[in-house]
Amino acid sequence: MRQRGRLAALRRAAGHTQEQLAHLMSVDRSTIHRWESGASTPRPWQIDKLARLLEISQREMRSVFFGDSVTDPALDGGAERIGSAAVHTAPLSALPGPGASREPQPASGRLAAVDALIGDWAAVNARPSPAATSLWVTGEDIAVAEGMLGMFRQLDHTHGARHHWRQVSSYIDNELDALLHRPAADEHVARQRAQLTVGFCELAGYQAVDTGNPDRAQDYYQRALTLTTATNDQAYGAYLVAVNLAHLALHRGLPQTALRWAASAHAAAGTTASPSTRAAITAVLARANARLLREREATALILEAEQLLNTADPQDEPPWIRYFTHAYLADEAAHCLHDLGRAPAARTQLTDALDGVGADRVRRRAIDAALLAATWLRSSDLDQAVAAGRDAVAFAARTGSGRCVERVAGLLADMRHHGDYAPVRDLRDFVRAVLPEADTLAVTMTSGS
Repeated sequence: MRQRGRLAALRRAAGHTQEQLAHLMSVDRSTIHRWESGASTPRPWQIDKLARLLEISQREMRSVFFGDSVTDPALDGGAERIGSAAVHTAPLSALPGPGASREPQPASGRLAAVDALIGDWAAVNARPSPAATSLWVTGEDIAVAEGMLGMFRQLDHTHGARHHWRQVSSYIDNELDALLHRPAADEHVARQRAQLTVGFCELAGYQAVDTGNPDRAQDYYQRALTLTTATNDQAYGAYLVAVNLAHLALHRGLPQTALRWAASAHAAAGTTASPSTRAAITAVLARANARLLREREATALILEAEQLLNTADPQDEPPWIRYFTHAYLADEAAHCLHDLGRAPAARTQLTDALDGVGADRVRRRAIDAALLAATWLRSSDLDQAVAAGRDAVAFAARTGSGRCVERVAGLLADMRHHGDYAPVRDLRDFVRAVLPEADTLAVTMTSGS
């Protein structure tokens, strides 16, 4: 408790109230209170950020929570541990961090801290096991948490992130955090727990993108990559680098960075990753090439991804990649073709994507319908563009997805030169009625252009 009293003093010395520090840490104020009172402990990956905000070293920050006797394997050497089982790390040597990028990045350097974060995480989980009366984490505990992850993923697909991201963050901060601080029954459970944590971090990162917070998303993806490195899960790590981080780079307008990261993930996955995993990574590499107008390379990569997916057996695929079907690959191909200016070919792929994706994947349907409208607009068919646009708006209005709002707003902005056409006016009125935030954003986009 005396150690924990230092945290409040450090916070005040840095000039933060509990509320301000909570905002900077992306947690509730009550979480800061629990840390300062000793009722709970920050997650391992939060300690580095907390140290930066309080302007002290990582070692000093760890000593606040775990005492001066805690060592840091990243600094002192030694085996890292997952729960109660030792696991020697095998970093994805082929994967470059953002520090290698030559492009200016708003959040540069975040992945450069991966090695330090592994040490932070391992230092906490390498603590001596609690007393014999402590509750062990068992396979049943993991199964319950996996059920929660599945439920959160389904809610995200259907409703977007705005309605449920707080519940996901709360579950990570509380229930999942409790699992991470209890001893694992055996090595298998410890690995299951680490992979479960990766899944939650990946979902939280995707939701951060959906709510317009790419910096927070990159933090979550970085945490997930840290755990795949610590557990030597190279396939999942390569997937995170391509499908999550490289996609995020594309979202931020950094196609060269996306290409570099996706190419590294493609090489690291090799032939040992499952066919669906390799197909998803290859599709992202195609997206980056298409954004750079490298048509030949993008086309060859989409064909490669299709061949890989044709060999996949869903029952043999890891649970985290089974979503990647031919419908999802068609979506990736459509985005490639749209970027390459191939509107008719993109529409063919979008038809397959919309026909193949489940009715419960409302966000995906909204995004694909908006892209379909954009292809019709590019072909100067306003009536078809408006019809597809209405579908996109109807789907988007059923979600709380920021990405859907952006897509609809972008479509409206692209139609600004046709504002006198009656169907376009009707579409704008429909948006104002059911998705007003998209109309407001479209006005901002138009004025900015």
